[in-house]
Amino acid sequence: MERRINIKNKSRVVESSNGLELSGISNYWLFKIFAIGISSILLFSVYNSVKLTIQKLEILKQAEQEVEDLRVTNLALSIGIKEMSTDKYLEKEARDRLNFGGKNEVVFVIPQSALDTAKERVEEIVQPPKENIYEKGNSIDDWVDFLVLGI
Repeated sequence: MERRINIKNKSRVVESSNGLELSGISNYWLFKIFAIGISSILLFSVYNSVKLTIQKLEILKQAEQEVEDLRVTNLALSIGIKEMSTDKYLEKEARDRLNFGGKNEVVFVIPQSALDTAKERVEEIVQPPKENIYEKGNSIDDWVDFLVLGI
């Protein structure tokens, strides 16, 4: 390695005769465009990778939620099967379908028309018709009277 001291600028410059000088190549406009192109391709690739990863995570979360819902449904169905397989449930279901009563039970037969009228009455009681809160008329006259005459 050779050393040369520049006396005019009083700065030391180290020259290497064996290495490749990158600063000489980077001065060309074609190299700059090529480097920008490669950088933009890499950035686009990273962007697509991140986007795909986010989509996969969303799909994974949806799948986990669906699995959890199916587990809850499966548990509810398992409990239902256990209940429905008991003799007590089978006896009750047979009595209900055949309109029979068990010991110390009384069976009531209610006609469908009576049930329909009862449902209408319940709706009227639960949701009464809405009444108007304000009175129709000219409220400006009332305000003028209030402001001019007072209370």
